[in-house]
Amino acid sequence: MKIKVMCFNKISSEFSDAYSFFVEKINKVADLEVIEIPEVNLGDIKSNRVKNEETLLKKMDELKDFEIFLLDINARQYTSNDFAKAIEKNKDFKGAKMAFIIGPSDGFSVEFRIKFTNKISFGPMTFPYSLIRTMLVEQIYRSFKIIRNEPYHK
Repeated sequence: MKIKVMCFNKISSEFSDAYSFFVEKINKVADLEVIEIPEVNLGDIKSNRVKNEETLLKKMDELKDFEIFLLDINARQYTSNDFAKAIEKNKDFKGAKMAFIIGPSDGFSVEFRIKFTNKISFGPMTFPYSLIRTMLVEQIYRSFKIIRNEPYHK
């Protein structure tokens, strides 16, 4: 299975160990690629969003065959089991290609978000960018453990 995570900037040092741990674990069962995009800061939120969305859309050309999930604070919240089912469904029926898009610090415009049918939220709280990346790869790893009926720490 191929999984791509498109995100802005590098992982911060305080989350690097946990993040790397889960990326390494995922790469034992799937082909995970993380695509980091430099975030633009032009001084105002609207200009930032426009430029970052343009940059992301250009990068997304390589995701034509992928089922794309946009991380969106206002979207549906999945349980870990629901998330595992989405991955398993893709793995079994949709070509085994998934991509997860994490936005820049200014988020995405409404116009950008409505372009995506698959959205996922980690809840209404605001989290540090690097923590969301770490949570995402942890949940991807957990999903593979659930799919394989393997034990996982509680």
